[in-house]
Amino acid sequence: MHFLLIRPEEDSRKLTRHLLSLGHRVQAEPLLKINFLPQEKIDLANFQAIAFTSANGVRAFVRIYQTRDIPCFAVGEATASEAEAAGFQSIYTAGGNVIELAELITRSLNKASGPILHISGQDIAGDLSGRLEATGFQLVRAPLYKAIKSAALTVPAQKIIKSGQISHIPFYSPRSAKIFIDLIHLSGMENHLTEITALCLSSAVSDVISSYSWQKILTAKHPNQSSLFNLVGVKLEENRQ
Repeated sequence: MHFLLIRPEEDSRKLTRHLLSLGHRVQAEPLLKINFLPQEKIDLANFQAIAFTSANGVRAFVRIYQTRDIPCFAVGEATASEAEAAGFQSIYTAGGNVIELAELITRSLNKASGPILHISGQDIAGDLSGRLEATGFQLVRAPLYKAIKSAALTVPAQKIIKSGQISHIPFYSPRSAKIFIDLIHLSGMENHLTEITALCLSSAVSDVISSYSWQKILTAKHPNQSSLFNLVGVKLEENRQ
């Protein structure tokens, strides 16, 4: 199989190594570049926990703060794995979306014990604040990074898609799927997807790309990377739960 990976470079690095070790081919085409934002330090002693809604949030946090003993809540296993690698000791992992993250926080914490710090990007998806505040929790958002989308597909990416070599593209979010579709349209390559199988992390992702003609559109049973690649029989290393 020949995979086109469109996630930010740091998110795809480990996956690229693993797919290559299994004998697959990989073409990297990051459609988002992560820029870390300047931020005055916040007194973490004022918060009972941190909420991370992406692995990039963890990376942005550890650039500024040395603290690792505060409990953290991760939206999914990839974010939890990044938090574990960063040295966090108390990690709670939701099922892969903001709704389950909010439910996990409300089950695990006492709203009277203080606010929660949400480390996020400048642009956010999902209403974590609204869901928590509806149950009486206070959430303070700290945007520590910005994701800059690509203005066009690179020439090598266009060539390899047109050549028919790409067999699979994994899509992790509606946003990245929308960026890809927009760039395919911009390049006039709508008719070059018919031999490619799209691997979608959720139905929200598959809905974004469903207007185009693919060989197949497959949706993961669970919103995690292992389930995504199980769709095509690729066994990945187990991520932290």
